[in-house]
Amino acid sequence: MNYRLHLQTRLRSFLLALLLVAGGLVVNGASPLAVAATDNAIPEIPSCATILARKVTFNATTVAIEGEELTKERLRKQWATSVLDPMYRLPSNYVPTTLTWITTQAVASPTKGVFLLRRSAATALRSMFLAAREAEVQLRIISAYRSYQTQKTTFAYWVEQSGLQLARKYSAIPGHSEHQLGTAVDLGTLGAGAPWGSASFATSPTAVWLTENAYKFGFVRSYPAGAKRVALSCYGSEPWHWRYVGLNLAYEIVCSEQVPRIFLWNKQYGGERVIGENCAELQVPEGYPVDGDVDGDGVLDEVDNCPDVFNPDQIDSDANGIGDACEPAPTPTP
Repeated sequence: MNYRLHLQTRLRSFLLALLLVAGGLVVNGASPLAVAATDNAIPEIPSCATILARKVTFNATTVAIEGEELTKERLRKQWATSVLDPMYRLPSNYVPTTLTWITTQAVASPTKGVFLLRRSAATALRSMFLAAREAEVQLRIISAYRSYQTQKTTFAYWVEQSGLQLARKYSAIPGHSEHQLGTAVDLGTLGAGAPWGSASFATSPTAVWLTENAYKFGFVRSYPAGAKRVALSCYGSEPWHWRYVGLNLAYEIVCSEQVPRIFLWNKQYGGERVIGENCAELQVPEGYPVDGDVDGDGVLDEVDNCPDVFNPDQIDSDANGIGDACEPAPTPTP
């Protein structure tokens, strides 16, 4: 073999190896060779169409969907980011902590309460009810926390009323319901019937107010309207179903303009935050950290006299350019 041929052979071998490392080589129309995923790769979320095509076992002893799995973030402390859909579920023995009895008006009451909710969600819900009342919107709770067994009974009721396929569109199989987290509520208008029994509820003052303001109290609408969004949430539009995720996370979800299921899936795998076109119109939660404002006090770092400590008042008693919040307290003279 002459030197030139030897060089060409070595070059072809090098290029072939480079192609394999870079992601695979297509040969005669075949698929690229598989390569290991990077550590930060986000797995693709199963499509709702694929999940809903799976067989459901529904009888006196068993209610389950073929191939169902425990959700990735299923610890009780991970309630805000748990992804629940017809594929991913909670353990049947999952019971939230700090469950609190509340009335239909979200007033905490161990004696008159008729619903259970996590304490943090109940507190936020009461604040939202009071704000709605000031806007002349009268809310009422229709449903809140449901145990696995209660959800089993609820799902069975809707199957009996509507049949299995229609029941799956608006009711979760036990273990797959956000109500089991103790942070989801179904809301309606005080003095009116159940919202799912009225096609006009979606455009009612109650639904409109919730759409515009619920995120300010930490609640997001899990199942938004529109064919594309329904195809991503796996359930029909439910303007009455609201899930508490906390102020900052609710703001980020609404800001992203993503279906909560998709947002939470990406978040639990470390995906980058998405900013929607209308995010600038939203109310930013107090203390929320934004780019260029590490301490979240609303003062950009470049002009903040104490950028690492929340100090919106920017008090600088000795006028030395360093905020009091960043200076040690003066030692008293003897």
